[in-house]
Amino acid sequence: MKTFAVTIKPESPFGTPPKGDTIFGQFCWQAVLQAGLLEQGFDHWIQLYPEKPFAVFSSAFPKIKDVSGTVVYFLPRPAMPVNFIKSMTRKERAEASKREKSRKWLPVAEDGLSDIAPCAAVTDRQVFAQYLATLADGERRLLQFLPANQQKPIATVNRAHNSIDRRTMTTGKGFDPFSMENFHYPPGMELVVFAAINEDALDQDRLCRGLENIGCFGFGRDASSGLGRFSVVEVMEINWPRLNKGAGCFTLAPCVPEQNKFSEQFALPFVRFGKHGDQLVLSRNPFKNPVVMADEGAVFYPKADLLPDEPYIGTAVTGLSLVEEKTVAQGYSLYLPFARRVS
Repeated sequence: MKTFAVTIKPESPFGTPPKGDTIFGQFCWQAVLQAGLLEQGFDHWIQLYPEKPFAVFSSAFPKIKDVSGTVVYFLPRPAMPVNFIKSMTRKERAEASKREKSRKWLPVAEDGLSDIAPCAAVTDRQVFAQYLATLADGERRLLQFLPANQQKPIATVNRAHNSIDRRTMTTGKGFDPFSMENFHYPPGMELVVFAAINEDALDQDRLCRGLENIGCFGFGRDASSGLGRFSVVEVMEINWPRLNKGAGCFTLAPCVPEQNKFSEQFALPFVRFGKHGDQLVLSRNPFKNPVVMADEGAVFYPKADLLPDEPYIGTAVTGLSLVEEKTVAQGYSLYLPFARRVS
């Protein structure tokens, strides 16, 4: 498989966080609607997906190029215990956990993907400050006056809605307001999505075309009202690092790990309550069965004789839908080599 770093630029707020499994789902719809996006067609490759995935996507992470030209990716902080590097007393562990709670991001240089280590994580405010440093004076002054809770690489803002009775086109029994969370990125902020593709199924141009169409029509919830718009800035092939004996797999998307393959696992749970999109949203039951996954930032240490051969780990998830038996979810995740376990 070939691996690419796809740089995208948000053009509007997002209603759905751009996680890897959701990006894969929308790319599948592009393959259904665009003849020729996949060689031999979508039906052929979706049948092979549990054994031979045609594409595996990471979640989207902030990408900042500083004034010196160095590109830094801000990946999720590994879901590791605070005493991973050194032993601690109970009091020290409690203090370290409290201190590390707000440090959500692990800065990794573009040329440092093969050497991920549990170095000092940074907070939202620190990432935002690094982004401000890359802006011109006028833009920086404007963003400096944002409320403190919005000085983040990803700020959540509640958007007011109102329930409508479609039979009468009124609010029904009075005023029925509710709110939904939207995800806002600072103006000009770029994100990176890592994608591994099977060369027999598609190439760089087709990958780019599929993602451009997603960005044009909108990603995720409320795309029809303008959310989820983005542009593709750059698609760059990269040499994906391989795993050495003793290292762990640091995941970049929610995944469903294989059973009996790992000696140690560190992960936070993430439950995907999926829903069909596009044409199937109007089916008799658009809701999928929930899937419990290990969220991005998990670390898995494979057994010595079971090192992965591919740049991803995990499994495909089937049996999700009552209306479309071919439905499959991306339970795979790209991974980066993580520091060896310290005993």
